[in-house]
Amino acid sequence: MIHLAKIEVRGKADAGDFSGVLELSSGLQVISARNAYGKSLAVKAIAWCFGLEPIFGNADNDPIRLPEAVREDLELAGHAKSQVVSSECSITIRDDSGRKLEITRSIKGGDPTVVLVRETEADGKTRESKLLARKLTMQDEHGGFQRFVFDWLKWPRIDVPTYRMGGSELYLENLAPLFYIDQNEGWTNIQALQIARYGQQEIGQIAVEYLLGALNAIKARVSRLQAAQRADELKKSARLITDQATDAMMRRGWRVEWSSHGSLKDIVSRWSGRKLRQALREDASVDIEARLKSINERTKALRNTLTKQPIDASNSSAPIAASQKAIELKEQRHTLNRDLHTLRSQFEQASSLTESLDHRLLAATDLLRLKKTGIGRLDHLECPTCHRDMDASMFGLTTQSVESVDAHIEALKRDRELMRKNLESLSASIKTTSANIEALDSELRDAERALMTVTSAVGPVREQLAATASELTAAERELERLDDAAKELDDIQASIDRWIADAQAFDSSSMVSPDIENRRRAFIDALRKYLIALGHSAVRQDNAHLISLDDEYVPFMDGRRLRALGSASDQSRLVAAYSLALAATSQQMAGEHPGFVVLDEPLQQNPDESHRELFLTFLEKQLAQQSTFQTLIFTWLSAAEIARLRDHKTVVITPSGEHFLQLDVQPKEEDPQVSPAATAESSAAREKKDEGKGPAVQHTK
Repeated sequence: MIHLAKIEVRGKADAGDFSGVLELSSGLQVISARNAYGKSLAVKAIAWCFGLEPIFGNADNDPIRLPEAVREDLELAGHAKSQVVSSECSITIRDDSGRKLEITRSIKGGDPTVVLVRETEADGKTRESKLLARKLTMQDEHGGFQRFVFDWLKWPRIDVPTYRMGGSELYLENLAPLFYIDQNEGWTNIQALQIARYGQQEIGQIAVEYLLGALNAIKARVSRLQAAQRADELKKSARLITDQATDAMMRRGWRVEWSSHGSLKDIVSRWSGRKLRQALREDASVDIEARLKSINERTKALRNTLTKQPIDASNSSAPIAASQKAIELKEQRHTLNRDLHTLRSQFEQASSLTESLDHRLLAATDLLRLKKTGIGRLDHLECPTCHRDMDASMFGLTTQSVESVDAHIEALKRDRELMRKNLESLSASIKTTSANIEALDSELRDAERALMTVTSAVGPVREQLAATASELTAAERELERLDDAAKELDDIQASIDRWIADAQAFDSSSMVSPDIENRRRAFIDALRKYLIALGHSAVRQDNAHLISLDDEYVPFMDGRRLRALGSASDQSRLVAAYSLALAATSQQMAGEHPGFVVLDEPLQQNPDESHRELFLTFLEKQLAQQSTFQTLIFTWLSAAEIARLRDHKTVVITPSGEHFLQLDVQPKEEDPQVSPAATAESSAAREKKDEGKGPAVQHTK
């Protein structure tokens, strides 16, 4: 685990160089300074150095969240509104092994897209690197800043599925809302600053499990999410294949039942049971193999007749047969057009009736609500038995029972379902009839061309030859159409076979994670302790056992969200307790928590005296003081409150000066009239005066 050792902001203004340094140590520390001192600048410098601007909704590399004192102008001693020329901030972190990492990032006058890192190993060896703050921050193996931070902290990288059917990673800005509580938005809810625009699925739960160290639980969660995505992909591809198969057969006037309804298991079972050609034979009485064989035999016979068989010179029936065929095809087309007109009329009537049923169902539902609850105003009523409209002033609502209206609604639902199925059937019939008409038109055109050719021939022999040639041409066209249909169906069948193989290889079972339950119980126990210690008004020793966490790690108490219980000031106590309990549990269970928690202005969330008293009492307790993870609380305390906490051994840092940022003091030449003894005496007096104040702000050039 790590802790923040130093926060530093420095720069150059028209009035000269300025800086502010905050030295920190491990454990609990309260940084107390008056409002407008610059505490928020120190807090936001942490986020800026870590590249966390996305949690505030800011664009990458945009320092707009930082105060104007480091972006525009600031007040320095004796210089009002001094223009900022350049500025940067840095943080120093240390880990338990003695390693140190200094992170520096420019705010103004430099390149904010680059982070300068200086590593110092336990043996004193140093190394400096420039890394990209935001661009490909995890993907760039050698230049990404977050990639480097995860490696330096020895954190494992986690792939996270997204709602965009792609993949993402777990970023530092996903974890930070659980240990970095910002003054403005961080107290509104648990993980209030969690990133949503990345589209990561269940990222809040994954972040909690990551800090707890439940990596197997994350793998199980990710596996389940990916399985759900894969199942959805398979369902969508099954619908696409069904549409392709239905369209291919509808275009040829073949109506076949090929459905993608039901679960993946149902679809696999149904599609494995029969092939497309088998469905075509059973549902549409179309045997492509038999048709191809028949047409091939017919084509062979026609060629033989045309080239080898003797011609009967006395046979003059060819023109009559060609004319009769054209007439029969026209009659068939007329019949199909009439049927199509009827189907379309029926479809329009069924659509109108379905719309009427929807309206009647809505009216009956409103009437039932009025009967049961008395809610609503009805201007149009329908009699449930005769379905005629009735005037509201004449309709006695009390004379009709709720049961009769309910039964009427169920009858309307059944009628609507029947009409829906009827509409689907009519739509399919319209498509197949239209396809049959199109095929018949093609056949009619062939027949009319054959008739024209036969009637143009001179003599019975030429008439018979012309008729045979026309039949051969029509048969060859039919053979081509059947070949195309067979090829298309075979391609679709190949897609179906691949889909079945993919679906059978898909395993939707989720792996069970054994490492989460113990961590969850430890987290709940720690949350109960911190809620009691912080003084949450709804949680006491006698009912703390009712606290639980749901699957999303949201705290509940006896079946109700804890956020909805207690007073308004309890919300900040809940957020603080959650963050501190998570850090404590991670430390206990060897999790992946960084080891520090930042609470920015917790007392400002509710300035009443009881809230302050509860928080001060918490800071005096061993639970807060003896935690080995670092807790940084930025707030303002009165002199009496500071003395009280220090009496209880709580570290309170009271930075000196009017503001965090101050002009750097130029060293003066030594006055020869002042003796070294006097200088030493003056220094000793200052040290004695500053005793008990804890670490103070340093000002470095």
